Amino acid sequence: MKIKLWMALFAAVILMGGCNNKVEEKPVVKVEEGKIAPAIEVGQPFQPAPFKDQFGNEGRVTEDTQTVIMVFAKSTGHLVKEFIEQQPDTYLKEHHAIFVADVSKMPSLIFKYAALPDLQKHNYPIYLILDEEVAQNFKNEKYSDYVMVIDLDHGTVQAVTFVTTEKALEEAIN
Repeated sequence: MKIKLWMALFAAVILMGGCNNKVEEKPVVKVEEGKIAPAIEVGQPFQPAPFKDQFGNEGRVTEDTQTVIMVFAKSTGHLVKEFIEQQPDTYLKEHHAIFVADVSKMPSLIFKYAALPDLQKHNYPIYLILDEEVAQNFKNEKYSDYVMVIDLDHGTVQAVTFVTTEKALEEAIN
């Protein structure tokens, strides 16, 4: 039984590993008014439930948080991780930013035995959305294949920028 499970897991990792992680470059979209997603509206407080990172540590959006980077696709997650890996170790902290990744649609075995160990290799927190209902509160379907960068001022949403390149991501964070 264990051998079959490991073989299935190995096959799934091989199949997923072969997926294209390249994000199609698209124009930057900046939204400065209105509702972005069910739980995100410009001019309103950003109030997610507490997140847990890849090590199980709890994190929150605080008054000091200025930027929330959210991804809802594997390819955009890779884009953000690659960008952060090129920065100094203190980059997110210095920019008062947090990184949130939706992994709710990932099969639990793949998450537990492949994705989570990979996430734990990173020395910065990656807050995870594990519940699909929670993810839907923050996801903008029209821009789900973009990186969502939420600008906050004392916990209130000021604007949301959707990006698909590292350069645009850096500009949206700064």
